Amino acid sequence: MVKLKTFLIICMMSIAINAFAAIPTRGVVYDVGLNYGGNTLSLIDFDTLRVDYDMNVIKNILRCNTVRIEGESLRRLSEAARIAGRYGLKILFNPWKMEVDRNATIEYMSQAAVTAEKLRNEGIDLVFVAGCEYSLFNKGASPGDTFEKRFNWLVSLGENPAEALSELNDANKKLNDILKDVSTAIRKRYKGPLTYSSGTWETVDWSLFDIVGVDYYRRGESDDDYLAGIQRYHIVGKPLYVMEFGCCTYKGAAARGGEGFAIFQGKDSSGNPIYEGGVVPERSESEQADYVADVLTLLDKGGVDGACVFVFSYPIYPYSTDGIDMDMISYSLVKSYPKTSSHWNQIPAWTPKELFYRLGRIYMEMENENVEK
Repeated sequence: MVKLKTFLIICMMSIAINAFAAIPTRGVVYDVGLNYGGNTLSLIDFDTLRVDYDMNVIKNILRCNTVRIEGESLRRLSEAARIAGRYGLKILFNPWKMEVDRNATIEYMSQAAVTAEKLRNEGIDLVFVAGCEYSLFNKGASPGDTFEKRFNWLVSLGENPAEALSELNDANKKLNDILKDVSTAIRKRYKGPLTYSSGTWETVDWSLFDIVGVDYYRRGESDDDYLAGIQRYHIVGKPLYVMEFGCCTYKGAAARGGEGFAIFQGKDSSGNPIYEGGVVPERSESEQADYVADVLTLLDKGGVDGACVFVFSYPIYPYSTDGIDMDMISYSLVKSYPKTSSHWNQIPAWTPKELFYRLGRIYMEMENENVEK
């Protein structure tokens, strides 16, 4: 078993970085199982012993004070939240049922609100996240009854700029109508702070929420352009959380940001990977780590109130040296392994990437800066 003390020593010995100010809410995204496409669960095996180990690492090694816990199962969400709460972590409680319509979403979020209020009454510091990028992952706002169709519609807007604004306005109107009903249903059952994790293409009515939340990946913009994008969310005049950002683990991934995963396009009939352009990417943990460090620098300058790196682990994209290295298209801070690996039955069943150490160092500096203030 990897020892926490060893992790801490390595973190403290990592390369020096520029001094940071202090983003107050510093965290990572923690996945407990999302049902992508309605039939692919992102975490098959949920084990509370593993969750406990991870939350200890997130709090004491990565020096987070917050964790965004996302998943569909309310049981898994509540168990993970209680464990995180025992370590003094603030919870961004993110129930997320994909590929359902307005009515099913309202029903699901109503049930989740009851669960969240119970956790809040137990003394857990909790913010309810009322969905994530609804117009892409759910039905009723954007054209298309599947993720693939909605994603293709979104991409096509860049090819038809003359029609894009009208189509986006229509989708955003539908989105805000849905979010109004969802937030109303949640607030009937949950009395704590509420936010939503928006895509940058979504124009959200933030009067419905207490905290502005945006998934704000950098996609090759200049520093000034990225910072300018942040400022448009400050105009609302509410606390601003960047709910997720991150980078895949191959050369060239930084320029693609949140679309870095799309370089992998499946497997051929022989089981060989198919990559965009027919070129196998070159693994690069340093590109991933540099990206996150650079973005945190910009978010710090941009005066955000919270930031969560996506994602702590992603076991369905395992690392391999002799097969397909799915970890290259993963945003995770740690490498997971296939069930055939000797790592599988260990706690932890993962090993750190370069980003793990870099993030721990950055968050430690931010924590120290807060203490000095």
